[in-house]
Amino acid sequence: MSFSAGIKKIIKPFVDVPKWIGYRQLVKSNRSITTVLKKFFIPEQAHSQESFAAALQRLNLKESDLIQRRQEFTRLMWIWIFLFFVVIIYSVYLLMGHSLRGFFPSLAISFVILTQIFRYHFWIFQIKQRRLGCNFRDWLNSYFMVGKK
Repeated sequence: MSFSAGIKKIIKPFVDVPKWIGYRQLVKSNRSITTVLKKFFIPEQAHSQESFAAALQRLNLKESDLIQRRQEFTRLMWIWIFLFFVVIIYSVYLLMGHSLRGFFPSLAISFVILTQIFRYHFWIFQIKQRRLGCNFRDWLNSYFMVGKK
């Protein structure tokens, strides 16, 4: 047995760096974080395709129900828009008062409100188009890229 092999045999039980830093726990945490991020950012694919007419028939909806839902979504969208402007005005007020601790949460709340506005507007868009499975690009092209088709 060489001298270095003898030293390794003596020192190795006392110097176990992977155990010190918790290597196994780090690997486990990294794997769980990546699975959560994948679930969060990668949308699930639909298992079956359904047409708009088939969905109406399955849900027992009539044309009058669609018109009513569209009016409800429009009303809710305008309520969210009003709330958005209130929060933005309040955010500007906080910014003018040099209150950054209040400004940034208000700004974050306004972004959440914008997602709600988009959600209701997108549902209105699907009802107008009378089709399911619309995506963000369809919505964007129909409202903002009208002449560029």
